[in-house]
Amino acid sequence: MRETILDKSNYKNFKVEGAPDDFHHVAWKTMKYDEMIDFYSRLFHCKPMFSNEDLTFLTFDEEHHRVAIANVSAALKQNMGFLPRLLINSLLKVRNFVNRVTPNLVGLDHISYRVSSIENWFNFYHKAKENGLNPAWTINHGWISGIYYRDPDGHLVEIFYEHFRSAEEFRSDAIAPDFAEEPIGTNMDIDVLYEMYKSGTPFEELIVKGNTVPEGKKPVFGMEAVMNMRKKFK
Repeated sequence: MRETILDKSNYKNFKVEGAPDDFHHVAWKTMKYDEMIDFYSRLFHCKPMFSNEDLTFLTFDEEHHRVAIANVSAALKQNMGFLPRLLINSLLKVRNFVNRVTPNLVGLDHISYRVSSIENWFNFYHKAKENGLNPAWTINHGWISGIYYRDPDGHLVEIFYEHFRSAEEFRSDAIAPDFAEEPIGTNMDIDVLYEMYKSGTPFEELIVKGNTVPEGKKPVFGMEAVMNMRKKFK
């Protein structure tokens, strides 16, 4: 059995020599080219730095691109006969169906983006909702709370804020003291949490796991939360 390791002292104190300066962009290959461009444009309010029939570079800040989307439909049509194309299209439909009903068992699980505060986190949620995008999953992970969106190809995109407000607070036991025992977290109802926020509930209470579960119900947490993303309580 693998030993559990929890070393909070590395936070803000560790960087490998020669490490990259930051994470720059994510690139997707897709057969749903227009749908993927539309999704990321609405999610992040992106603008294209470059776009043609084959490739699009989208940006949401000062960088030349943060999301790249490559259209592989033409390559599939040019390089394969009718039956191989039919088989691949069928396999992709099966994969997308499986991704909708259960998490990926192998490969990339999600990409993640941090916002600076709970206020900005709620603002992101409401702006995305205004653009017709609803979360696939909302969860309190202990150290952070995340909203997950699913793109047209089934990839999960997380938007999170941190529960701690300093390195010292992170290293203390005040934030998610049970993290080593239960690192996945507890499903939440973000609309209930927002009402708590608007009513003036202290920040320390907003970040407590299971705080949106009605009285008499039990929270959904751990691997059960992963397998039942839309289940808020039981």
